Amino acid sequence: MVMKGAPERILDRCSTIMIGGNELPLDDEMKDAFQTAYMELGGMGERVLGSCHYYLPQDEYPDTYPFDTDTMNFPTSELCFVGLMSMIDPPRSTVPDAITKCRSAGIKVIMVTGDHPITAK
Repeated sequence: MVMKGAPERILDRCSTIMIGGNELPLDDEMKDAFQTAYMELGGMGERVLGSCHYYLPQDEYPDTYPFDTDTMNFPTSELCFVGLMSMIDPPRSTVPDAITKCRSAGIKVIMVTGDHPITAK
């Protein structure tokens, strides 16, 4: 099973980390390094995703297993953190002109985003 999402939420679900092909315990030092990397990438305006995995036992989760995201009938903790991925996600090219036009018309522009605050800045 592979999971991706907000880095801090993914990390909270993990108890181990993959380093050099080995699954190691996830300690506070590694969590601090993760936070530093995340803040650096987000501070550059990049969208950052975390990813993790978990090897599902075949006898409990056969190919026909009815996975259900509403009831979360699969493991959601004790996962293995795999890493961070960052993407450049710039505003559309028409945004600066639209903001200028709105402001000149007396409209106060407010940005609403689902991004982490560090990325939104």
